[in-house]
Amino acid sequence: MNQYKIKTTYGKGNRQALDIASDISSINIAETETLCFDFTEYCENNPFSNLLVANSIRTYRQKHQNKCQLTPNHKTYLSHLGFYQMIGADYGKQLGEARSSDNYVPITRITFDGDFYGTIDRRSEELAALLKFDKQLSLFLKYLFVETIRNTYEHAEIGELYLSAQKWQSKSLLEIAISDTGCGVCNSLRKYKAYSDESEESLIRLACEPGVSSRSNFKYLERDDAWRNSGYGLFLMRKLAVAYGGSFLLCSGNYALREDKNGIELYKTKYEGTTVAIRIKTDMDCDFETVRGRILTEGEIKSLDAQTSIHSASRSSGGHYNR
Repeated sequence: MNQYKIKTTYGKGNRQALDIASDISSINIAETETLCFDFTEYCENNPFSNLLVANSIRTYRQKHQNKCQLTPNHKTYLSHLGFYQMIGADYGKQLGEARSSDNYVPITRITFDGDFYGTIDRRSEELAALLKFDKQLSLFLKYLFVETIRNTYEHAEIGELYLSAQKWQSKSLLEIAISDTGCGVCNSLRKYKAYSDESEESLIRLACEPGVSSRSNFKYLERDDAWRNSGYGLFLMRKLAVAYGGSFLLCSGNYALREDKNGIELYKTKYEGTTVAIRIKTDMDCDFETVRGRILTEGEIKSLDAQTSIHSASRSSGGHYNR
C-alpha cells in the first residue's frame, strides 16, 4: 500500500495546504493499488487549510473509486468539526452534528435547491449570528457569507459548497473559508468571450478586479432582479479584508492569490475547484457601510478604465443589503 503523509507546521497552514493540494492532484499510482492518507502529523484549526485539503482528497477518492484509506489524528478536534466525514471516511462527527459556538462554525455543507437566492440572506444571517459579534461586525460577516455563497452558486456549476469559520480570541482574529469542487474561476471566466484568450495567471488576477464576471446562474431571476451579479464580489471581499486589518486568499486551478496590507502575492498550486478565505481583525473600529461604500466607489472608478468591465455595481454588491 502506498502512503501519503499529510502534515502541517503551526503558523504555516495555508501555504502548506496549497502544497498538499498540489501534491494530491499530482499523485499517480496504478489503478489496482490503494493509497493511505496519514493524518497523524496534521493538526489544524485553520478553516482554509482544512477545507482545501478535505476537498482535494474528496476529488481524489471520486476519481479513484474510493481506493484509499486514512489514518486519522485522534488528538485533534478535526473529528469534532466533521473533517473526516467531509472526506468520506466513517470517523468522527457527522457534518452538522457538532454544535457551533461563538468561537467557531464547524464544517457545514450547503446544497443549492431550487431558487436558492431566497435562502442566501437568511442562512448568511444565521451563520453570522453564531459568532456573536456586535452589530457592525455581524453586518460585515453576514455580507461576507452572502457574497461567498452567492459567488459559488452563480459560477461554480456545482450543487454544493462547504464552509467553516474560526475565531482566535486572544489574537482578535477571525477566518471564514468557503470551498467547492466546481469548474474553477478560470474555466468560468473563459466561457465569456472577452476572457477566452487570457492566461490562467492573468485570469486569477482579473477575477479579483471590479466589474469582471462570467455568466451567472440566472435561470430563476428576472432581468432587473436585485441579485443579478455585478462582478464586484471578489473585489469587495479582498479590499474589505485588507481594510479590516486582515487578508484575502483565493485558490483555484493552478494558482492562489493572496492579498494583505503588503500587497498581492501569487502562489503555484493545483486544485480542481475554488476555495476562498477571508481573515480579519475583530477589534477594528469600522463602520461597515462607510468602508464598503468607499471601496465600491473606488472600484466603479477603476472599472471605467477596463474595456471588459461592467461599469456600475448592482444592488447586490452596492445598495441591496438587508440589515
